[in-house]
Amino acid sequence: MNEYAEITQMLSKGTVVQGLDFNNPLVFPFFPATAFRKRSLTEAMDASISPFSYIRINNPNREALAEVVNYLEQGEKSLIFSAGMGAISTTLFALLEPGDEIICNRNIYGETHRIMSVILKKFRISTNFVNFDDIQNIRDAITPKTKLIYSEVCSNPVLHVADVPEIAKIAHQNNCLLMIDNTFTTPIAIKPFTLGADIVINSLTKYMNGHSDVIGGSITTSAELMKQIEAYCIRMGTSGDPYASFTMLKNFGTMHLRVRTQMANAAKLAKALEENQLVKKVNHPSLKSYPQHELAMKLFEHPERISGMLSFELSGDIKKVDEFMSRLSFVSYAGTLGGIHTTLMHPVSTSHKEVPVAEREAMGITSSLMRISTGIEDADDLIAEFNYALEVLA
Repeated sequence: MNEYAEITQMLSKGTVVQGLDFNNPLVFPFFPATAFRKRSLTEAMDASISPFSYIRINNPNREALAEVVNYLEQGEKSLIFSAGMGAISTTLFALLEPGDEIICNRNIYGETHRIMSVILKKFRISTNFVNFDDIQNIRDAITPKTKLIYSEVCSNPVLHVADVPEIAKIAHQNNCLLMIDNTFTTPIAIKPFTLGADIVINSLTKYMNGHSDVIGGSITTSAELMKQIEAYCIRMGTSGDPYASFTMLKNFGTMHLRVRTQMANAAKLAKALEENQLVKKVNHPSLKSYPQHELAMKLFEHPERISGMLSFELSGDIKKVDEFMSRLSFVSYAGTLGGIHTTLMHPVSTSHKEVPVAEREAMGITSSLMRISTGIEDADDLIAEFNYALEVLA
C-alpha cells in the first residue's frame, strides 16, 4: 500500500469510537447527551463494554476530535478542553506542586503571562521569565526547584522563534518537562512532540478550527502524563464542549487548505510591508532580515510554511493609526486570530494590556505595534489593501 499524505490519512481519523456503532455516517454525529444509559451494574462498571458515562468525564465528539489532534501532533494521547487557556491552566495545576518553579519564555501571550505571574503565584508556584532568544539564559535560570519549561513556538505577537529541539535537551538534562504552545504555528507547520516536547498545547479556537465560531483547546502528551492531566480536567470542569468538538471536527477537514494559504499569505504580506517605507518594522520569521530567520529555516520546511501571523510597527500617533484602520476595506479589527478572514489588533490595548510596561517593552511590544492574522483572501488583494491604508501615514 502507498504511503498516504497527512491530509489523506487525517480525513480517515475520528470516524469511529469505542462502544458506539453509528451505521457508518459520512459526517460524525453530534452527541449533546449529558449521560448514557447503562443496562446493568456490570455494564456500568466495565468501561470496555460501554465507555461513555457522563458528559464532563467523556463524550464521543471529544474523543473523535482528540484522535485527529493526536494524529496531527504525533503524540501518545490528546485531550480536548473548553479553551486553550483551560488546557494550559489545568495542565499546570495537574503537574506542579507548591514550591515548584517554571522557566517561561518572556516572549509569551499576555493571558499565559498572567496565569504564571498572578494565579500560580497564589499557590506558591513561581515563574522565572527568561529571554529564550539565547538558550544559555535557560541553563542559567534552572534551579533544583525547576520542574517545567514553557514556550510558544513563535511568540505572540512578535514571533520570536523558540529552538524547540535544543530547549528539549536542556529540559531533559535537568529532569524538567518541556511544554510548548503550538497555536501560532499548528501541527501543519511543526510537530513539537516529535522534537522533544513533553506536552503540546493548541488553542483549537484559532487556526485549527479556522472559522471563528467555537472555542476549544487541546493537550497532547504521553499516556503517563495524561493520566494526571485528565483527572484534573474532569474535576476542574475544563472538559471541551461536545458541540464545539463536533464543529471543529468538520472544520478540520479543510485545515490543510486553509492554514497553508494563510501561512503563504503572511509571508507575502510581510515581505510587501517590509518594502513599504511607511512601515517601521515587520516581524515574521520568513524575512531574511528577521533576527531568527536562520533558526526558522532549520525548524520549518519552507518560508511560506511557518505561521499565518505577523506584526508590524507603524509610524504616527493613535490618531494616525485610527485613520489607517478607517481606510481598510475587508480587513477588520478583532480580538482573536486564525480565522479565514484577515484581522488585525493592537496588543498593547488587548492581549498584553495587563503585562507590566517594562516587561512588555522587553518583548518588543510597543504602542505602535499591530498584529495581523492573515486569512485566505487573495494575497495581491491583501497587499494592495494594506498599502492603500498606509498611505495616510505619508
